[in-house]
Amino acid sequence: MPLELWGAADSIALSFPQRPLEYILLLLYLSLFAYLLYLLRNHFRNLIAQDWYLIAGLAAAGLITSQLFPIPLTFNNQLAPLSAAINPITVLVPFAVVPLMFAAARVNPAGTLLVGMATGLGVSLGQTHHLYPIFDYSFVGLVMAYCVHQPYQGNLFHWLRKPILAGSLSMAVLAVILGIATFVSADTAASNWAAFDFATSTAAANFIPLVTEGLIAGGMVMLIWLGAPQLKPSTANLTPTPWQRSLGQRLTLNFFLFAAVVLILMVFVVYNVAVSVSTKLVVSQMAHNAQTVSAEIPDFRSNLQNLLYMNPDTTELLSQDKTEHEKALQQLFRVSPFYRRIFLVNEDQTISSYFPQDNENVALSEMEKTAVLEAILENRSATTPANSTADEYIVSFVVPVLDEAGRPTAALVGRVPHISLNELIVGLDGVVGRGTGFIVDERGEIIAHAENEKLLNDWQPPTELVREIATNDKDPGTAYQGRNNQTNARELIYFVKGETHPWTVVITAPYDTVLNLALSIGLPLSVVMIVITTLFYAIFLFIGRDITRPITDLAQASKNMAEGDSWYPERIEKRDDEIGQLSRAFTNMQSAIKQRLNESSLLLDVSRDVSSSLDITQGMPAILRGACQGTNAAGARAVVQNPSNNQPLTFGEGAAAHPMAKLDRAIINALRNKSELILETPAAVVTALNLNKNETPTIQALIALPLYFKERFQGMIWVGYRTPHQFDTNEQNLLNTMAGQAAILVENARLYANSEGGRRRLSAVLASTSDGVIVTDQTKRVLLINRAMEHIFNLHANEVIGRPVHDVLPVPLLVEALTSDDESVRNPEVPVDNDKIYYASISTIVGNDRQVMGRVAVLHDITHLKEIDAMKSDFVATVSHDLRSPLTFMRGYATMLTMIGDMNEKQEDYVNKILGGIDQMAKLVDDLLDLGRIESGTTLRGDIIEVEPLLADLATEHWQHAYMSGIKLEVNVNPKDMVFVGDKRLIRQALTNLVTNGIKYAPDSGLMQLKAERGKGEIVFSVADHGSGIAPKDQMRLFERFYRAQEKGTEKVKGSGLGLAIVKSIAEKHGGRAWCQSVKGTGSTFYLAIPLSGNGS
Repeated sequence: MPLELWGAADSIALSFPQRPLEYILLLLYLSLFAYLLYLLRNHFRNLIAQDWYLIAGLAAAGLITSQLFPIPLTFNNQLAPLSAAINPITVLVPFAVVPLMFAAARVNPAGTLLVGMATGLGVSLGQTHHLYPIFDYSFVGLVMAYCVHQPYQGNLFHWLRKPILAGSLSMAVLAVILGIATFVSADTAASNWAAFDFATSTAAANFIPLVTEGLIAGGMVMLIWLGAPQLKPSTANLTPTPWQRSLGQRLTLNFFLFAAVVLILMVFVVYNVAVSVSTKLVVSQMAHNAQTVSAEIPDFRSNLQNLLYMNPDTTELLSQDKTEHEKALQQLFRVSPFYRRIFLVNEDQTISSYFPQDNENVALSEMEKTAVLEAILENRSATTPANSTADEYIVSFVVPVLDEAGRPTAALVGRVPHISLNELIVGLDGVVGRGTGFIVDERGEIIAHAENEKLLNDWQPPTELVREIATNDKDPGTAYQGRNNQTNARELIYFVKGETHPWTVVITAPYDTVLNLALSIGLPLSVVMIVITTLFYAIFLFIGRDITRPITDLAQASKNMAEGDSWYPERIEKRDDEIGQLSRAFTNMQSAIKQRLNESSLLLDVSRDVSSSLDITQGMPAILRGACQGTNAAGARAVVQNPSNNQPLTFGEGAAAHPMAKLDRAIINALRNKSELILETPAAVVTALNLNKNETPTIQALIALPLYFKERFQGMIWVGYRTPHQFDTNEQNLLNTMAGQAAILVENARLYANSEGGRRRLSAVLASTSDGVIVTDQTKRVLLINRAMEHIFNLHANEVIGRPVHDVLPVPLLVEALTSDDESVRNPEVPVDNDKIYYASISTIVGNDRQVMGRVAVLHDITHLKEIDAMKSDFVATVSHDLRSPLTFMRGYATMLTMIGDMNEKQEDYVNKILGGIDQMAKLVDDLLDLGRIESGTTLRGDIIEVEPLLADLATEHWQHAYMSGIKLEVNVNPKDMVFVGDKRLIRQALTNLVTNGIKYAPDSGLMQLKAERGKGEIVFSVADHGSGIAPKDQMRLFERFYRAQEKGTEKVKGSGLGLAIVKSIAEKHGGRAWCQSVKGTGSTFYLAIPLSGNGS
């Protein structure tokens, strides 16, 4: 079959309705379409120009693809169109609804409606030629759009949003709509049952092609989504379905779904069973009638022949007198009513005589002549096939006429008209209501039929029975489904060939008969099922409301409870079933919740009273009042520790509080080493407290609880009753909570008393110290300053507390030390405008949870120490300068001692020791002079220093010394091309001091790293060793002059204690800084930071 480019039909056309039913359906379509336009009016208003362009493009694409590359399909169970001489063909158009599916997924429902119209128009023009597809595809497009865009939660709706499923389901709906339109537009010549049969057949045949088109369209849209996920509709705001929000609706929906499935299955099963049973019944009746007629045919044929044999004396027929002939034929005609005419024929096949002689133009047919010849020659009877004469359709029976010698010399021919043969098929017509029967001779020509125009028409059974109907194994006939030649309607055909005769009996019955019979069988059952389903729904609805109504009441009661309104549902069901039990349990729960809320409210009031004051004399009475109110006790007492002295405090509340006081001591004694004391009867009270057994105690029931806070005994609290009382769990829990509140109150009072004393002592210390103290919090705001700090910076505490540090202190160096995370700026020397210098010791305040709480700075006046240091420096510089000449003379004369004469070994040893001491003193003098020159304000040279060559030269210079000390030097510069401006000689001297210190104080420590990194506007040099480390107490003084840390193993290391002081002076001279970080047992790292811009003095 060739592949067509566009259109499944031979022409492009559009036809209008022909039947009243078609106009009714069209009117319904127009009404529904107008209603949809009204509903979607806001969607049309929301369309912008870009949307209209997209809709126009998709509509044009839908018009084209609706019939693009149609693939014709043929199904065996599909019926041909009624009253049309064409074969049934179903068409699959692969891309028919791709634009429609994309519109459903991309544009709003209004645009999808328009694209569906264009797609349906293409189907109407190229395939069906009806108006209905224009509306059908519009409605199906809306179904697709609803499925893709529905905003409901759940797995079912998640899969329903998939285009591949939405498209296939929507097209399945289209198959049902197509069946309805087919029924309405069926040919008027066909019956309603034939139209229904044709409609169901058409819908079933188109189901698979239409669903396939939906699957293809949905799959293509999902592929588009994979490549362009932004086109996929958003599923961010999904909502529950109505039946997820309502139990009643869920029950109703589930019932309807169940009932719909049951009814559909029932109708399907009943329909198929009824049709099958009806078909068997009809075929059985047709077979019975046909076999009965077929069995009668041999007797009918034999009787007709015997009538001819029952002729008068042959002498009359063989005489030469024609009068005798006519007389004999007349007598024979009278006893043979089936014959239309009887002939006497000679051996030469000429008519000798005939009767009745109502027609003069009478002649034998060729078939009759052949039969006459056969009868005379073979001396036996013969029957002709059906043939027509000038005036009628006949079947002729021929018998020979014998002479006296028994030799055939003539023949009698009796013509049987179709009227006579119709007596055979009287029992065939009207079988099961509308059946038609006829007889076919051996040549396949109809010889007996109720309709004369069908006589002698050819009839042959099909060579291949596509729809053969199974019959009884003993049934000689065959049944199958065929098509009516005039209407193409389906019909049942049964035929049986004669076993002893050449004729075939055929019965046909329209398929309407089967459907009518099936309806009469299935309709009562269907009606019963529908009535039962309706009644069951009514019962189900009543039961559902009986379940959901009290649940709704309980839900409303819960809302009222949440809003603080009514505590009970409006209707409480007095029932004994689960609903009644639920209602009673809910009521009990309400009472319990109310009691809990009352207790919570009471505890909240008590907590508010306790937390509002640290005065135990105000908080404890509130607790006791709450205990009395919560337990309905006659009185409540408490005996607790006094936070100020060793005398206990007692408190009482309630009407019986005063007489209860005399039991305090006894209860404390009885409560020792117990977690609680519960006495519910007077006898128990007397026994436990050792009271007089002859007197009835005033308090006949009590419960006492000890007060503990972190295993510290704080006292006790107890409540008493004038009558016996049984304590339940709620009362015990409430009193335990009250006891906890009381213990916290006592502990808070004790802590407050202790902290208040400590605060006063601290205030006195801070007020009397001459050092300035400032404390900051986590947010770098001032928490506290003392009077000395106020005096140093001319501040007022009430003005600066709570303000940021940088807004309060006028010294940036101190502000940076208090706010920066850099450990190297924690201990600066702070100059003040009044020529004072303060040493700032800054520490971080760390809480018990290791969380930083703030910082504290203590400023100590070191102005006097600085003056002494300056005087010392001047003195040392003067002495150092004056010592150079004597030391030179001493070294010169000491070296000349060996030139005077020979010295013994001991004298040489003394001389070497003198020279060593002179060298050590000379080194000290040189260091002091260098330090003096650096601090004297000498102008720095502005050398351009390359960092990597500088460190490489130092490593090369000291590698041998380091190697001999068990140290490996490693240089690491990042980035490699760093350059800065500074005094290269001093920088080299500072780095040399750091390297030599590391070699001297960390021998055999392995790797020593010389690093240089770029910081924030500076270059940071570091020398890191893996020695024994430096104690924290020594790290603070490392850069002081002449200070040397005394560590184990460094006693023999020689040095003046000026090397690190020189490093610090060089760093400060360049506007930089020097510091140390060391961990005991791990190693030390010394840092030298030099500004990149050369800001030194």
